[in-house]
Amino acid sequence: MKKWMAALGAACLTSVLFLSGCGSTPSVHVMKAEVSREPFTIETKVIPEALHVAPVIPSVSGGLISNPPDIGTTVTAGDVLFQIDASQYESQAAALQAQIAAASQAVATAPTYSAPAVDNSMEASLLRQGIITRAEYERIKGRQGASAPAPTSGGNGGAQPVDQTLISSLQAVQKTIAGCTVRAPISGVISQVYIGDTHMAMAGKPALVIRQDSPVTASLEIPAKMDNVMEKAKDDKTLTVSLSDGDEIWYGELKKQPNENGDKLTTYKVQVDNGNDEITIGNEYSLRIESGQNVDSFMIPKSALIGEDTVAVVNDDNLVDMKTVSVASETGGFLLIMSGLSEGDRVITDPPKDLDMGMQVDVK
Repeated sequence: MKKWMAALGAACLTSVLFLSGCGSTPSVHVMKAEVSREPFTIETKVIPEALHVAPVIPSVSGGLISNPPDIGTTVTAGDVLFQIDASQYESQAAALQAQIAAASQAVATAPTYSAPAVDNSMEASLLRQGIITRAEYERIKGRQGASAPAPTSGGNGGAQPVDQTLISSLQAVQKTIAGCTVRAPISGVISQVYIGDTHMAMAGKPALVIRQDSPVTASLEIPAKMDNVMEKAKDDKTLTVSLSDGDEIWYGELKKQPNENGDKLTTYKVQVDNGNDEITIGNEYSLRIESGQNVDSFMIPKSALIGEDTVAVVNDDNLVDMKTVSVASETGGFLLIMSGLSEGDRVITDPPKDLDMGMQVDVK
């Protein structure tokens, strides 16, 4: 038994020694990162979006009695997009109108009392004040009751005016009826339809989305340390911003956005006119930003990049560390790195696929 365990232990030790010596320490080539002054240039891929987008939000719930427009339909501000069934609200309005008409008729037919405008007698004054009756007035004046005009006694002889609540309710229902006709808030193209299948509109929830294809916009993040360079280039009018699909180039402008990314990155938006609809929203384009100003940067081989924004470096103990970098542009197989590296970093130029942080490497 002891001999068997000893043999097993020896076999395990041999296996460990064998595995540890079988290529577990990869060999890599490195280059030292050195600061250089290069013309400020940024190249990246972006997907333009519409700058102006308006959701169409109905104020009334109900079934549709007309079909909404299809995606891609061009509309003009004020166009009717769809109709919501207003029959129940029209019935409410008719009932309220009937009540208001009846109340108005009652007011119109109520007796009124008036006296001749020239009658300034004390009797006429007493009648106006309601101190004496019409019969008493007629008797005093010695006239026939039906033939003598009487002074006003307060308007409508006691009939009540139309209830203002009815009028307010009618106005509210009429507003709802108007809301059943849903119109385009802006001119543009229908980009989303949410009620096509259900044919039901919900008050307060988007039914459609309208976008304007000009101008278009795209966002990108630039190291915050470049903010001064960007602003100076804009002031000096040396900053060029362009989109390209490989065949055509469109020029635009760059706008700095409120900083929501901390101290390291600043968000900018590119805005490009698209009056002829040559730029297709949703497609990928190359964005290039360049200026004649030189900035501190690092140039490393493109082969050193892992993924989109990672570079492996080796410390003094030949252990691997991973750094996130900001790639500005590519020129002749080299990458312009704006941030993420420090001068003297030993950058692995040929990182193996299985390279990982903390791994021991053999530097060639």
